[in-house]
Amino acid sequence: MSWQWSVAVLAGASCSGFTVPSLTDRGLRQLGQSESSTHVLRIVGAVVGVLVGAATTLAALRVGNLLLAVPLVAWGVSVVAASCCDAVTQRIPTALVRQAIVVTGVLLTCALSLSGDWESVLVSVVAAAAAGGVALLCWRFADAGYGDARLAVLGGLGLGHTSASSLVMALTVIVLITAAQVVTTFAVGGNRRTRFPMGPALAAGFVVAATA
Repeated sequence: MSWQWSVAVLAGASCSGFTVPSLTDRGLRQLGQSESSTHVLRIVGAVVGVLVGAATTLAALRVGNLLLAVPLVAWGVSVVAASCCDAVTQRIPTALVRQAIVVTGVLLTCALSLSGDWESVLVSVVAAAAAGGVALLCWRFADAGYGDARLAVLGGLGLGHTSASSLVMALTVIVLITAAQVVTTFAVGGNRRTRFPMGPALAAGFVVAATA
């Protein structure tokens, strides 16, 4: 790794690590759940933010488009912050996710169009629509949260540069984390009607797909 790559990765990790806790606090305020913003949550958010920021920056560098690091880091920050809110409240802040979709969409279009990569722009749109559609079906028939559909749209936007194998890995991660949540729920006395947050599993899957 060259020193330019090292500087870029450090910058992405730092920005993400500082931004995730504040964006999570903002999302919790939008939900009227400011009391859920604990010191532990902020530390976890910052640590995950650093890792996601570094990984998304590396993903942009690997495809040879440094400009792509900006929208990918912004995307990663938003996905992690929304999933943190869901983890502690089982609700996803609508305003935060909607704003993130707009910002990510604009930044991705600019970064990819400047390099002439219109195919990735199209793939991002298709991936967002497909992910959102699947989540809507889960909401309609499997009692998933409607907020998960919004988060899925945001998550899909970051997949324009990915490969088919990365998407398979993402699906595997989502299934494994969801299965672990189900097992844990039953282990602590829950039942089939017990609800658990899907945001963390979705976020993990999308980040894996975008950075693998």
